[in-house]
Amino acid sequence: MKFRILTILAALALTLVPQAKAVTAAVEHPGSVPVLLGVEKVRDELKLNSLQRAVLDSLRAEYKNAARKIVATNPSTPEQRLDAEKQLLALNARYNERALSTLNTAQRAKFMKIERQVLGALILYTPSVQKELALTPKQIQEVEKIRLAGLKAVGKINGKFEAGKIGYQERLDLLRARKLASSEALLKVLTPAQKAEFAKLTSK
Repeated sequence: MKFRILTILAALALTLVPQAKAVTAAVEHPGSVPVLLGVEKVRDELKLNSLQRAVLDSLRAEYKNAARKIVATNPSTPEQRLDAEKQLLALNARYNERALSTLNTAQRAKFMKIERQVLGALILYTPSVQKELALTPKQIQEVEKIRLAGLKAVGKINGKFEAGKIGYQERLDLLRARKLASSEALLKVLTPAQKAEFAKLTSK
């Protein structure tokens, strides 16, 4: 099953303040769970019922509105940008858990597989996958360096978009290119054995 990667890219971008300094810690769900659970193919795959869909629609709308309000403050100083980024990360974590709580045990397990397929190599940012692949401290450090560089790049892209220097489609194209570059760099960190195990984790 293939999913449109632009959906998750938009979700990832939404959690970042334009030009915010990338100093945040890695989390279990790098993207937005409410947004990913809004994709019809994902919903069909999980066999969500009408009540679950309605609750998730409401959560997604709340999440987007709350995120926009934080970004709308237009933080200008480094301290303000850092504070806004922390607020967005806390918001993302809170709504991710609320969205996951709407799923039953089987759906949640299946969603985790779907999320890994969609994120691809970016799932290496999560502590649980790093543990599963037995990454060494040096490898984790290299992964973190790639993650922070990616956050900084995405922040610049979002900054240009917010300033009106690039359009919506160009923003998505740049975000997709950034994801591909990060993915390639991440896979180079792994040993052949780890790459084989990683392929199993992200397979259907």
